[in-house]
Amino acid sequence: MLSVLRGAATSPSSEHHRSITTFLESRLEERQRSLSNRPPPRPSSYNPKSTATHPDTLPLLTKVSPPPNPSDPESRPVYATPHRPRPQSELGGTGRRKIPRLDLANDFPFLRLTKPQPAILSRVLGQKVSRRAERGEAVGFLKDEAIPDAVLEDEWDATIAQLRREEDGSLLWNGKLGKLRSIEPEQRRRGRHDVGTEIPYAHTVRQGMKEILDTLTRERADQIARAEAMRQLIIREKSLAAQEKAQRAAEKRARWETRMFELHGAGWRDLFPNLKESERAVQR
Repeated sequence: MLSVLRGAATSPSSEHHRSITTFLESRLEERQRSLSNRPPPRPSSYNPKSTATHPDTLPLLTKVSPPPNPSDPESRPVYATPHRPRPQSELGGTGRRKIPRLDLANDFPFLRLTKPQPAILSRVLGQKVSRRAERGEAVGFLKDEAIPDAVLEDEWDATIAQLRREEDGSLLWNGKLGKLRSIEPEQRRRGRHDVGTEIPYAHTVRQGMKEILDTLTRERADQIARAEAMRQLIIREKSLAAQEKAQRAAEKRARWETRMFELHGAGWRDLFPNLKESERAVQR
């Protein structure tokens, strides 16, 4: 091999040089043919699928809560599934109805309809879980840190207010005039800020914590209403699946009976003494 390379290097017109050049050109042509026949990469490998909602997607749940009334002033949430169950004609694939499964993600109910799990569902569930975790952390912070600090601020303000009242009430005795005279001039007392009449800091913090807790309570009631609507949908899906299964069985039996009649004539039933009557025949 070394002699071939040495001969090709010393004389470009030699046989060794031509053989090496021909071999390299053939390899280059083979490589180019291989690259030209290779299918282009899938767009998804460079452009990941978006997690945004498809414009043609129909909502699974629709809120149909009644308006507030005296018996239900807060109007408890109610949901419906107007676009499901789908009719059998709209079922894709094998045409057999697949029963959705109710599942929970950190107490957030959702339906598993297809595999793999859609990216938009993962994104929405993640956002809901993160948002509720942030609210829970906020409640913990207000309860453990903000309220104790606010109580100390209120105690400080109460102490300052008491000192000011004592200062306003401290009087000097003027023996010559026989009158009581205040230390502080009247115009300064009128313009001074009275800290004793303000809303306490702790009250404001407790109101904020109550708002967050009320939001979590409303969110919990909303999730319960969603779960109930999903449960009712599963019940209807199971009922339709059972009806469609019975219909497929009856149609299959009818096709088989027709084939037996064509093969063996009207007495084909005598060949199957233990044959049970089809549900369709019993109903007739």
